[in-house]
Amino acid sequence: MLPLILYKIVVNVKMIIKKTLKFLRINFFLPIVIFFSYLFLGWGYVGHSIINYNTILTALPQMEFFDSWASIMAAHGSDADNRKSSDPTESPKHYIDIDNYPEFVTNGVILQNFDSLVALHGYSFVMDQGILPWAIIAAYDSLQSAFEKDDWDSAVLIAADLGHYIGDSHMPLHITRNYNGQYTNQYGVHSRYESNLISKYQDQIKYSGDSLQYIDNIHDYVFNMIYDNYNYVDSVLYADSLAHAFAGNTTDTVYYNKFWQVAKNFTIGLFKKASYRLTCVIYTALVNAQNNVSNIAETKDIPLDFILYQNYPNPFNPVTRIKYSINASQNVTLKIYDIQGKEIETLVNREQPAGIYEVNFDGNKLCSGIYFYKLKTDSFIETKKMILLK
Repeated sequence: MLPLILYKIVVNVKMIIKKTLKFLRINFFLPIVIFFSYLFLGWGYVGHSIINYNTILTALPQMEFFDSWASIMAAHGSDADNRKSSDPTESPKHYIDIDNYPEFVTNGVILQNFDSLVALHGYSFVMDQGILPWAIIAAYDSLQSAFEKDDWDSAVLIAADLGHYIGDSHMPLHITRNYNGQYTNQYGVHSRYESNLISKYQDQIKYSGDSLQYIDNIHDYVFNMIYDNYNYVDSVLYADSLAHAFAGNTTDTVYYNKFWQVAKNFTIGLFKKASYRLTCVIYTALVNAQNNVSNIAETKDIPLDFILYQNYPNPFNPVTRIKYSINASQNVTLKIYDIQGKEIETLVNREQPAGIYEVNFDGNKLCSGIYFYKLKTDSFIETKKMILLK
């Protein structure tokens, strides 16, 4: 029994913490687990960096702050893995053995509400299967909160963690009970796929972005994402089995060349989906945060001053609202300009008394891109940037 346990520690680090504590219920091996976890993080050092950085493919030009964010998110893509050694609550956030739920096997879905799922199966059972989808949702909520507080330093690190969890959900062996091929006589496939194969062929993982999407229901989006990715569990296992049969082993170059030949297309597809979906989730958190801040501001007594607020929503499609306040009666102009400085439209051009004003801008006839709006009064002038995203 002992050699098998040690073997699983080496080849299956991302899951061994769970299994060691679950089945052995002893602490003797924990230091060994922690030590090896730094050596075999797999996806964390390569895949997660690729996924997090390539958010830039979809984000630009609509979300120009990703110019700096992409590199930071890539550099911190493994932070969530690194916390496993010090935070006992971290490990279950990285997987879900979803096919241990009988209702998933029967109907292809599970209850999305965590408390309802616990009421049905018990807390220990749910935690033992992993809590990956709820970790994604919790990270999303934290990101939206950081945006609402205008805490960009925290937001980018939360986004990196969000990317890690979304990345894990796109590694099929993180969402199945057969996470290391132990039920199909394919022990070690987890590390061979997510660590060795990706490291060997990382230069071939190239893909493009797509049109940014606002997500109406984050919970549905996250669970449907996992259901979709589960379809690739058999694809990974088949590619490993075929490569093993072809090479006669699971270690040499012949094996890995064949593994990549069979797995390349769907693997790159999973990477592309992960980066794209991550960007859409971040974008949704940003839009919802801006809307919440605007709604809160409207319910408070705002001291009158010369203020030009950020339009909301931003990015927008095709209508956005521009709000401003003036503390004295003055001549007011509010104009829209394109990125070249050409005037597009005059929204306001008249004398107005002190007060708070709000004007709608309809960009239906314009192309996607960056635009500017300028508020000018007798004693005040300010310009802000907004993004039209169709």
